[in-house]
Amino acid sequence: MIFIIGIGIQGKQSLLERPLRLIDEAGLIVGGKRHLDEFPEAAGQKVPFKGLGEAASRIRDFLKRGKGHVVVLATGDPLLFGIGSFILKEFGPDRVEVIPNVSAVQEAFARIKEEMNGVKVLSAHGREADFDSLADEVAGNTKLALFPDKENNPGRLSKELLKRGVSGVRAFVCEALGTKNEKVSEGTLETISRRKSFDPLNIFIILNEKGGPQKSGFGISDSLFSHSGGMITKEELRVIALAKLGVTRHSVVWDIGACSGSVAIEAARLTSGEVYAIEKEAARVKDIEENAKRFKTANLVIIKGEAPAALKGLPAPDAVFVGGGGEGIEGILSLVSRRLKKGGRIVINAVTMETSSKAFEFISKKGWEKELLLVSISRSRKVAGLTMLSAHNPLFIITGRKPL
Repeated sequence: MIFIIGIGIQGKQSLLERPLRLIDEAGLIVGGKRHLDEFPEAAGQKVPFKGLGEAASRIRDFLKRGKGHVVVLATGDPLLFGIGSFILKEFGPDRVEVIPNVSAVQEAFARIKEEMNGVKVLSAHGREADFDSLADEVAGNTKLALFPDKENNPGRLSKELLKRGVSGVRAFVCEALGTKNEKVSEGTLETISRRKSFDPLNIFIILNEKGGPQKSGFGISDSLFSHSGGMITKEELRVIALAKLGVTRHSVVWDIGACSGSVAIEAARLTSGEVYAIEKEAARVKDIEENAKRFKTANLVIIKGEAPAALKGLPAPDAVFVGGGGEGIEGILSLVSRRLKKGGRIVINAVTMETSSKAFEFISKKGWEKELLLVSISRSRKVAGLTMLSAHNPLFIITGRKPL
């Protein structure tokens, strides 16, 4: 039998009578040096942990000889990014018992005096960190606890998050908890990114009051937007346009003829790059401003003006959405075609055949990869207690992709 025993930051003093007895009676004890040093009187063979494969091999050899049980010592909760999951997978649940202790994350939250409800726990330890995904996690959660390692320490993690537009969060580094070198630091990502060294045993906590599930995905209900006279790209059409735009974590996006800004708002939630909403009507600009506040899109820049003149001086875009244009569509596309980055996409929503024809012809002459959709949406409504469908105007969606 294998017993995986979690040890709290108080060391041996954190254990109850049964786990102490199991350690005393074990034939083989596997653990880190600091864990093994807590039990000098234990009679069993002590094996310092040097890697998962070697630990499994030593445990397997010992069990074959049938000379008692094995104890594996771990920090805190062995199943929270600990050795417990590996041992269970290697030897099966019938041969393993896990005895957890207070985790380092719990200790860290106790130190900063914050409740743990809703915390997301991740590890950057011993892995090639995906910093884009980490930025998404910070945006999508109000509380994040990270197990860093020497390379991906809180300083580097802070720098990478700042590069990806993460800001306005509280951060804590809880180091060497339970030792004489214990230190808890609070700061911004900027201050932590400037630190040169950290204790190898640390927990990195990020609190984001503006975070939450609403930051990810797209397809916000029309009813949640401020808009005037129905001037909004409808939810279903917006989802199609956003999918065709291919907005990524770092995209710079232009929304030309933004109306209520619904496309720009959703694009801003999908990227840490800047999104520019260009709109000439003052009443609609007010709607965009209201929606930007409502959805907390700090990376949205609102420009009151008419394209193509209002586009001059803007950073080159990765994706461009044109929700208007009318008779001026060719002038808009001419400027966009020059400024759009290689591999970038343009999506035009057109309600008239003339605008659709001009846009599709322009992209065709450029020799770009192109697509034209005609989309018709109907929604149910009640009439005299019965249900009927009410159709929206059909819409042309033209997509073009600039060659690499």
